[in-house]
Amino acid sequence: MFENDFPLLGTPSLTAVILQSGAAGAVTVADCTDRLAALLAMAHEHLPIPRDEIRERFAGHIGQFEIAGLLALAGPGVWKLTPRGAAAVRQHPQGLDPSDLMLYPEYAAHVRTSAQSRAETDPRARSYDAGFGARREGQPFTANPHTLNSADFLAWENGWMEALDEEQP
Repeated sequence: MFENDFPLLGTPSLTAVILQSGAAGAVTVADCTDRLAALLAMAHEHLPIPRDEIRERFAGHIGQFEIAGLLALAGPGVWKLTPRGAAAVRQHPQGLDPSDLMLYPEYAAHVRTSAQSRAETDPRARSYDAGFGARREGQPFTANPHTLNSADFLAWENGWMEALDEEQP
């Protein structure tokens, strides 16, 4: 095992703790953190990162489960398993990862609506798209309007080449 490699802190392990907590009753971030600490103690391990970071991870996963309809808010900071969540416990006793959550329409819709477009995450997307379009319009590779070896030049070039690759069988 590598330094800073904590398999028991991976997404499936943490989500299994949440689901098992839900199967046993109410789910809280504190309870999940305590359950994880107890599991680690059984393996003669300790929490290798600060409890606050563990709590943040659990809170994020609980939020995802709520969106997917696996958990429902039962009170301030307390969740309970829904019938869908109980089925998830039976189907995935070893936990879930984000790809499993995509099977739930509400979660998939959330991911689609909250995902940023490529143009928002890549400042050179316009240049790439312009190069792609230039190739589709029949412009030559030498039609690149950007300064040689600039980021925009390279993005345009990559777009042009991608369009060329798509044309070839």
